[in-house]
Amino acid sequence: MSLRSAFAPASLLAPLALALVACSQPSDAPTNPATPMPGIDYAVENSTVHGAARAMGNHTWLWTRGGGPAQIHYSTADGRDLVWMVGQRRIFQGQWTVENTSDSSGQQITQICLRYPGVNFGGLSATPTCRPAGTFLGEMQQREGGDPLQMNGRTQALFVIAKTPANLAEIEGRVASIKGLSNY
Repeated sequence: MSLRSAFAPASLLAPLALALVACSQPSDAPTNPATPMPGIDYAVENSTVHGAARAMGNHTWLWTRGGGPAQIHYSTADGRDLVWMVGQRRIFQGQWTVENTSDSSGQQITQICLRYPGVNFGGLSATPTCRPAGTFLGEMQQREGGDPLQMNGRTQALFVIAKTPANLAEIEGRVASIKGLSNY
């Protein structure tokens, strides 16, 4: 066996060496579980009762998270919360509050609480369900000022929403097209 045949040709070793070096280099891929979001983190940590109440009151919002069907809420300025749920004609009546409390580490947090007396359906409950205000507001799929669906004062919706809407405008358009046909 010649000395030359005992060693692999240099043309084969160079790519192998480059591959080994590349694999041993630190990666730019994140190794932490989440990307920091300072703006959202600040809003969650620094929510105030006044700010959260202003963000909730007189707003219509779409909620698609959780185990139940999608929900469209109108939260009045006086603390009532009206819910039009996918698959239901009934408009559920409830209440919203904002309060300061302490988290498990003793830090003061502002939370939004929802409750629906006499209701235990589709994620709505008679017992208060509370979440940190910044988290709660950030998880709303969409939110806009006012009562464009004219839910305030109603117990029945004009129609049943058959499937989760893409956005509030989808339902607003349907309500607007029917509005003149009834006393809606």
